[in-house]
Amino acid sequence: SFFRAMQAVLFLAFVVLLCLVGSSYGAPRNPCGLLQVCEDPEGCSIMSERPPAKFEVQVTTTVGRFAIRVETAWAPPFARRFWQLSRLGYMDGARFYRVVSKDFSGKTPSRPPFVVQFGYSGTPDVDNCWDNNMVSNETAPVVAPGNQRGYLSMSMGAVMEKTKDTPYCTLTPSSPYCALGFSTNVFISLGDNGKLDAPGFAIFGMVDSAGMEVVDSLYSGYGEMADLCPSGSTSPYCNGVGPACKGVNMSEMMLYGNRYLAQDFPLMSYIQKVEVLTTA
Repeated sequence: SFFRAMQAVLFLAFVVLLCLVGSSYGAPRNPCGLLQVCEDPEGCSIMSERPPAKFEVQVTTTVGRFAIRVETAWAPPFARRFWQLSRLGYMDGARFYRVVSKDFSGKTPSRPPFVVQFGYSGTPDVDNCWDNNMVSNETAPVVAPGNQRGYLSMSMGAVMEKTKDTPYCTLTPSSPYCALGFSTNVFISLGDNGKLDAPGFAIFGMVDSAGMEVVDSLYSGYGEMADLCPSGSTSPYCNGVGPACKGVNMSEMMLYGNRYLAQDFPLMSYIQKVEVLTTA
């Protein structure tokens, strides 16, 4: 009868579903999954790879494509981490959450563009794990031309004194700190950022002039991060200060990831795909 036929079809569908669930439930974990790598770096072969002397990475974004050319000898620890992140696809979906290029003060002359920063996957468990467990204090000297327009460095923390871990830092009145400790975040200089050389922000790659046209078109209307624009701030890069600041809140981003960024910053540009193009 019709009803018995329908029962047979439903039963067969149920069996197929059980098989699918059972096979995925028993599947081995991907040793190079982003969270798995953080928990067991030695389990993923990518983490033991040595990057070539030079390589190029293509970054496809919501506003176009640009290529990053890496010179491993400039800063081997940074180049190695960027190679790992690119090979893992860590930044696929990453937001350009800090685009500091607009002067919101209304004063003339306006301040020149500063940096574009990115590097969080947007998955809170993954990003917090890497920030907590995958930080490296390895460093390298800053080679010429330093932090000029189009050149990349790793984003790092700051210590207020020179130590054995910061041999290439030079404390100055204008830069009274040393850069130390990197994980997944990088920044591209949008202008002359020579002031970042003394603290030790070593460069490891560059974006050519054609690629910088794409970088310049990344959405910048949110301004500097809220954490850097407290009440009373006079930074011209802040689009509002205190509770009125329109920039990204770091705590919210680390707690909710891309869900927070997509909801509260719908115009924010982001990476669709990162791909290693050449290894010669």
